[in-house]
Amino acid sequence: MPEFRTLILLAHKRHLPALVKLMKKERPVFESYRLLSTVEVGTVIEKEVGLEVTSVFPGSKGGEIQLCGLVCSNSVAAVYFLRDPLSAGGSEPEISPFYRACDLNNVPLASNLLTAVALTHWLGRKLPEEEE
Repeated sequence: MPEFRTLILLAHKRHLPALVKLMKKERPVFESYRLLSTVEVGTVIEKEVGLEVTSVFPGSKGGEIQLCGLVCSNSVAAVYFLRDPLSAGGSEPEISPFYRACDLNNVPLASNLLTAVALTHWLGRKLPEEEE
């Protein structure tokens, strides 16, 4: 797969349905990328959207840390991490390391639904069907 053709997809439980809805609506964009996530989020996306997701460890076993490290590998096009700012629960993945990794490596990060929609539009601007 070409460089920068990978998306990382994460969402706190409360915002996972919104991510799924966005992915269904903008399926052509998401199906043109390799998708990575934790096993919890990846399983939901595969079931609800029908796209293949490569899953890493569960969040409770450091899956988000694995994904965050990949941001530094120059192979990630963007990160979707829809977080719930009202939930400070210890069972939810932490977004702070993603802010740092994405900023240091110039990788766009969507942390709410509006930025996710904008990022999806930006990623979809040069799909092969549109270039012809």
